Amino acid sequence: MIEYQAPGKAVIWGEYAVLAGAPAMVMAVNRFARCRIERGGSSWHCLAQGFSDECSVLHTQLLDAEAGLAGAAAPLGAAARALGLHQLPKGAEVQLDTRTFYSSSYPDRKLGIGSSAAICTAACGALAELTGSTLEFTTALQAHRLLQRAEGSGIDVAAAFHGGMLRFEAGNASAAAWPDSLQHQFVWTGISAKTTSHLRSFSDWRARGDTRVLSELAESCHELFAQISLDNLTEYVRRLKKLDQQAALGIYTKPHRMLDRLAIEQQVVYKPCGAGGGDIGIAFAEEKNALNAFAEAAARLAFHPLSLEIAAYGLKPTR
Repeated sequence: MIEYQAPGKAVIWGEYAVLAGAPAMVMAVNRFARCRIERGGSSWHCLAQGFSDECSVLHTQLLDAEAGLAGAAAPLGAAARALGLHQLPKGAEVQLDTRTFYSSSYPDRKLGIGSSAAICTAACGALAELTGSTLEFTTALQAHRLLQRAEGSGIDVAAAFHGGMLRFEAGNASAAAWPDSLQHQFVWTGISAKTTSHLRSFSDWRARGDTRVLSELAESCHELFAQISLDNLTEYVRRLKKLDQQAALGIYTKPHRMLDRLAIEQQVVYKPCGAGGGDIGIAFAEEKNALNAFAEAAARLAFHPLSLEIAAYGLKPTR
């Protein structure tokens, strides 16, 4: 039996700007996707817990780009093709588990912390060991792009593959530090967002011309890596709002606007994480008491404070 796990992610800053080559900060978080494979049988029986699917496919289908795999078989097929596999065992029992990427209060709603990247990366790890293949970050990235049928920066795959706190820029990840003087608190809006639709809107907007506001946001990314401070985070948030307004991306939906107003009242800095539109956000402060007050006030408004911590490691076997 082979089992691998990979963590989720939270984008601290750099959303959208990372697609223009700016450096982004991403945190691998302690919610893990798992892929378990055990040889046996005459087909690949795949059971997914989290997005709840069960299917059986032939090993040849997993290797076939034209097979049109869906559900629990899709991450395995994407991983097999990215690894360049030409053969697989005839049969296996496969379990995919992304339950920790869903809300405990609403089990049918995703938190928006990179479940597809994490499960795809975990599937790559398990298949690579099963077949004696070499696995690199670029392979996991290709597998996720095949799964999503889209490009994207790869920041979520970097968190899943490497773990820790990362600077991600132009497809490359390196370890980053977080100052002890700055505290943070994650909050789930209660609404799951569809990242791909936001990215399409962003791509259409860039193609239309004037992207000075994006250049300003990218400049803020560089300033934050030079000095992580509340002042620089405040300026980043101002420029992110400006991008949202000019490009009509829908980053700041009503829940995020409510949390932003609440943060101002509590004298903390708040921003959506990632593409926005729903999913999670993060608040920053120098004093933990201010964040606690923000979290309590958010909970009274039916938002969901999350206890997400840094996952110090990325993809790894679990046995």
